Amino acid sequence: MQFGPHVAVLSRFAESHLTGGPDDALIRLKLDHSLRVLDNAGRILSAEGVSGHMADLTRLAALYHDMGRFPQFAIYHTFNDRDSANHARLGVLALRETELPPGLPERDWRVVRFAVAQHNAKAIRPTLPPGLTLPVTVVRDADKLDIFRILLDHFEGNGERSEAVIHRLEDAPDRYSDEMYQAILQGRIGDYRHMRYANDFKLLLTGWLHDLRYHSSLALALERDYPARLLAQLPDDTRIRRLREVVLSRVRA
Repeated sequence: MQFGPHVAVLSRFAESHLTGGPDDALIRLKLDHSLRVLDNAGRILSAEGVSGHMADLTRLAALYHDMGRFPQFAIYHTFNDRDSANHARLGVLALRETELPPGLPERDWRVVRFAVAQHNAKAIRPTLPPGLTLPVTVVRDADKLDIFRILLDHFEGNGERSEAVIHRLEDAPDRYSDEMYQAILQGRIGDYRHMRYANDFKLLLTGWLHDLRYHSSLALALERDYPARLLAQLPDDTRIRRLREVVLSRVRA
């Protein structure tokens, strides 16, 4: 499958939301993110030995997974779904309304749209049809891997800081929510509803390490030193030191 025409479609769609103002950097960030998620998906599929038509559809879903982010920011000026609309649903609508490159039957686009719709769900549905498991799980892992990069660049000061990136959470250096801390310590996925501080977002991302579906995804996270870098961004207190030991022992096992 030729992905160039699809990259061109997504690029034009993203650029149609540029206004010439300072927020254009966030539109470009999301376009860059989409391309990096496409690359991550390809790396995961290759490492897992998956090729063929379903692998191509999975890569398409990875490319288009955040298509809804562009109208979301244009309309609501936020990337926080709770304060606006579910960006995955907006993405499905955008895919339905956009003129896409020819060559794929509708049944294939249904697979792509389903993976886009499910990529940001808190948990994968237990009744997920077997034929849809691959695109959903690979896109979710590929997305998380690049979100680690984006947020670490933000927290480590390697890029332009934006409150929209961290959902305008309170940046109190030593504070975090006990509910989020306990969830991650117990190996559970944190709940967005418990996020009050920027450190809660760091804890949420740390919990995502437990949710990576593929060994190759975790291997990429370790290769890029994401676990240690995330944990280094948290306060250096007794509870966090305990959490650090628990998390690193899990991911390195």
